[in-house]
Amino acid sequence: MTRGALDPAAVTNFLVARHGAALGDAAVEVRPLDGGLCSTVALVTARPSGGAAPRPVAFVAKLAYGDAAREVAVYRRLARSVARCFSPELLGARRLGRRRWLLCIEHIVPAHAWPWSDGAHTARVLDHLARLHAEGVPGASLPAWDYEAEILASARATLALAERVPRGEVASLARTLPALRRVVGALPATRRALLAFEPLGRAVIHGDVHPGNVLVRERDGRADPVLLDWARARVGSPLEDVSSWLQALGYWEPAARRRHDTLLAGYLAARGLAPALTRPLRDAYWSAAASNVLAGALRYQLSEAIRPGAAPGARAAAARNAADWLRVIRRADARFR
Repeated sequence: MTRGALDPAAVTNFLVARHGAALGDAAVEVRPLDGGLCSTVALVTARPSGGAAPRPVAFVAKLAYGDAAREVAVYRRLARSVARCFSPELLGARRLGRRRWLLCIEHIVPAHAWPWSDGAHTARVLDHLARLHAEGVPGASLPAWDYEAEILASARATLALAERVPRGEVASLARTLPALRRVVGALPATRRALLAFEPLGRAVIHGDVHPGNVLVRERDGRADPVLLDWARARVGSPLEDVSSWLQALGYWEPAARRRHDTLLAGYLAARGLAPALTRPLRDAYWSAAASNVLAGALRYQLSEAIRPGAAPGARAAAARNAADWLRVIRRADARFR
């Protein structure tokens, strides 16, 4: 079995343990889903044999290995926090080896393919984030992760790549390079200030909020957003989650970009704060957004924009994405002037 392959025996063992021996000889369909660099994700559907039209069982199987294996502990902590109301349930977890786990997670069926043209759904995600962040940093902390060292290394690698990109490949890159150098050079101090920024301070955050990680489901007759993929959950600035959501969604949804300030003010109100977008608040927001960009998003898009052999359309799309992230860098740099 390769490192990234799901173990059929482990999947069957979970089915039998949770649903009984009747699932031991079920017909199992495994459909790969988009996962990540350190995980393999699939939708598993098991159809029991025998009986009158037995009801199939569906769940998401996620093979997490390396640093991503911390996600097991993250989900167990979520079950004891307010996040259990808007995250998938961890149905089971099996250790397959050193730093290698199979997670069996509730399958969320989306009620809408693209719900974000409705501003109420967009705002509801921010309401959920406000509830998560308001819990603060409890004693039962998340698994250790030296995120500050990781993001600094990522930022430096991003700058090194940006300086190698041929001129003209990515719009605005050449004129943004000085700003990128300043933002990367100031990152450690910026991060310290961000994590100390009051009144938001530090909290447990999701760490990767974007449209691909949020679905809207129907529950109790109501449409409700669910946050998926908590592998990057950590202690950080709430503004990292807020800016991640608003910037990523704004790229794809014009209505969200137009209502950016209203949505940001709505998050503050949900936290019980005055919905005033002061200069210090805006500076902290763009610092958080730049942190997200430097954590890997910009580097990935720059790499794709110049990847040999990539289709011209794919390279052009990556270049547009990179140009949008460079806009965030310029906004973050403006506070140095």
